Amino acid sequence: LAATEAGALFQARGPLQDDGKFSVVANDDGTISFKSKFGKFLQADEQGQVRADLAEALGWERFELGRGLNGSISLASRSHKFLTFEKGGLLVARSENANESFVFEMFEAEGPGQHFANDRAFPNLWGMHHWAGFDIDAPEAWKVWTGEVGKGITVAVIDTGIDYTHEDLREQMWVNPLEIPGNHIDDDHNGIVDDIHGADFVNQDGDPMDDMMHGTHCAGTIAGVGNNRQGVTGVAWRGVRLMALKFLDSAGAGRISDAIQAIDYAVAQGAKIASNSWGGGGSNPALRMAIEHAEAAGMLFTAAAGNEANDNDVTPSYPANVDCANVISVASTTWLGAVSTFSNTGMNTVHVAAPGSDIFSTVPGGGYRSLSGTSMATPHVTGMAALVWMYRPQLSMHQVKEIVVGSVRKLSSLEGKIISGGLINAKNALEAAWAFAP
Repeated sequence: LAATEAGALFQARGPLQDDGKFSVVANDDGTISFKSKFGKFLQADEQGQVRADLAEALGWERFELGRGLNGSISLASRSHKFLTFEKGGLLVARSENANESFVFEMFEAEGPGQHFANDRAFPNLWGMHHWAGFDIDAPEAWKVWTGEVGKGITVAVIDTGIDYTHEDLREQMWVNPLEIPGNHIDDDHNGIVDDIHGADFVNQDGDPMDDMMHGTHCAGTIAGVGNNRQGVTGVAWRGVRLMALKFLDSAGAGRISDAIQAIDYAVAQGAKIASNSWGGGGSNPALRMAIEHAEAAGMLFTAAAGNEANDNDVTPSYPANVDCANVISVASTTWLGAVSTFSNTGMNTVHVAAPGSDIFSTVPGGGYRSLSGTSMATPHVTGMAALVWMYRPQLSMHQVKEIVVGSVRKLSSLEGKIISGGLINAKNALEAAWAFAP
């Protein structure tokens, strides 16, 4: 599909040209709009005529999205008629049957305000960037900052461990500077032998290798190596040092006492952010004290809101519901900007939302896989917070939290359901961080 300056549309043949490129505008009501290279909106009028000649947004330029087979999409006009091509190549919006209209595929091109990663699986990372527009605007942020310079930041992943040999993670792993690898001695006298990349509190040793997959998946979203022509791209391309703290076993089960040990370890080793894609059980005074201790040390604590489709205001989920100033509770959204069907929410207890349905990331053994959950949404927030903090290291933990929560993109689907009413936005966050600079 291509557009002329006068707004006429035609079926283009051969390689993609500029007249076949449209900017996608995601609207807060879940619809999308298209702008031609000439700055005119694509519109469908009441008679079903489709042109790209609307100079300003009046409502006729809004289209509802539907997903078809093999990645194709349908587009429905304001009059609830589906776009389709008639014989002769004329594009119209007159079809009552969506099945006739699953004929569109989207091909993405980097815009002037974006920086795409060259990683093979980047097109699969809809949470980072997607033409539907309900992503975190990662390429727009990467145009400004990717984390590739500076002193970096340590992020503790409190989970099932991390496959620290994975091609997309091994360069990002935290290394204990006081421990000598493989000498079977507790060199730093912290009670754990050879804790090089973190610790395993399930087996009480220094090897936090992931024997499940959950923690490795979270780690890839936070800081999978970016722009290395392989695998996935983390929110932060470089600079993050991933500290693997295993307290969940191969079945994904764990004890709160072990989680507390993991939090205390992260504080002792100077981690600035702890990513917590786990939850369960009731309020625990000892857990709260550990999180308060982390707050006093200046550590940000991101936490998954939970996957029971509950209202956390009514049915609390811990640790996300721990009322400490360093906690950011995270809900999950879909590629169309809706709250994921499984996601917990809470107008007074859940702070932000992030992409969490069908998230592609790293898994043990050098592999990659899609998973869903608020567990997958939380690493997007963690990675973005790390990117912000590396961009402006002088910020306090409370300022970073204020930026993360305050820079969201408001969505009608989230209004009244979470504190911020919005989806995290990396571009907005970096702009807000710049404004905080002295």
